[in-house]
Amino acid sequence: MDDDQRILRFATVAAAHVEIDGLPAGARKKLPRYPLPVLRLARLAVHQSAQGHGLGLQLLRFVLQLVVRMADDHGCVGVVVDAKPDAVEFYAKYGFVPVDAVESASDARPAPIPMFLSTRAIKDARASLKNTE
Repeated sequence: MDDDQRILRFATVAAAHVEIDGLPAGARKKLPRYPLPVLRLARLAVHQSAQGHGLGLQLLRFVLQLVVRMADDHGCVGVVVDAKPDAVEFYAKYGFVPVDAVESASDARPAPIPMFLSTRAIKDARASLKNTE
């Protein structure tokens, strides 16, 4: 929150699963053929007045740390984000790749583009994320 008590950023996450066939071919290697646990990043948002100051990246780092914890504790294989079309580039910059839709789209708003990042890629990228501050 800022001095005016406005929420400047937030993230919404939930435990979820993906079907192995919906993942990119490279991510399917060595994974079992049943629904796989993931952390779903449903929303990540930064208030317009606070954009451009790294708050989105800070939130993403926090979510990725949750994924690593879930992987160690519960076998989570990665994170799926419901990226709005104008946010795809942001997530792609950090290694997320599009995956097959896991839920139906709504006509009320633009369909999100599900994107996946494996736990292995998160662990491999932790050092590089620290260096982008």
